[in-house]
Amino acid sequence: MDQAQLIDVVTKELIRRLGLTTDAPQEKPLLVAGEPGCCGALEGVCVEYRSSGDETPDWSRYSGAAIPSLSENQLVLASFGLKYGAESSTMVDALLAGVPVYVIEEGVAWRRTACPATPLGKHYEACEAKLRSFGVRFVPAAKLAGCAAADDVKKAVPAACVEVPADAPCVDLRSKKVLSERDLQDVCSNGCGEILVAARAIITPLGLDWLRLKGISVRREGTK
Repeated sequence: MDQAQLIDVVTKELIRRLGLTTDAPQEKPLLVAGEPGCCGALEGVCVEYRSSGDETPDWSRYSGAAIPSLSENQLVLASFGLKYGAESSTMVDALLAGVPVYVIEEGVAWRRTACPATPLGKHYEACEAKLRSFGVRFVPAAKLAGCAAADDVKKAVPAACVEVPADAPCVDLRSKKVLSERDLQDVCSNGCGEILVAARAIITPLGLDWLRLKGISVRREGTK
């Protein structure tokens, strides 16, 4: 990153922390896991930074989460739904909130040369595949802005929701740690008005979209 880019990043972060805004409507930023400037200047992307995993962000303020780099331990932790450090914490928190997650491919380039034929290389490959099954998208840095913008457009277009009968049953899915769109379609094929899931269950973004489309509510264990 050159000096001009660094100044631009620091200035934007200072304006955000001071609460200075313009009269123009502001787009929701991506939350980037890391220190300011950790992923360089992302053309066409409004970002904020999360340098630690201590506090859970208010995800209603963000359009998604971006992970500039993913080390071996962070990849494995996130694939098991565990949090330790900014990267895995941001991924798990965002997935639990149903927020899109983007991992920048250049930040996991090490895996492409990690001897995929070896048992350890296959383990890393399986961890990445599991993250993809959760809804995580691996994208080049140059295409991040386009992916995030496309997802924002999808959110902005209201889908026609199905009216659910008041007496529709509740389906107990507390035994499931991860729920994909296909999983939900299978268990709700006979009709349901609500699903009951474990407190830390992960519902993929496509799964949440399908639930909204069908008018099915989500209740987490321990909440009323």
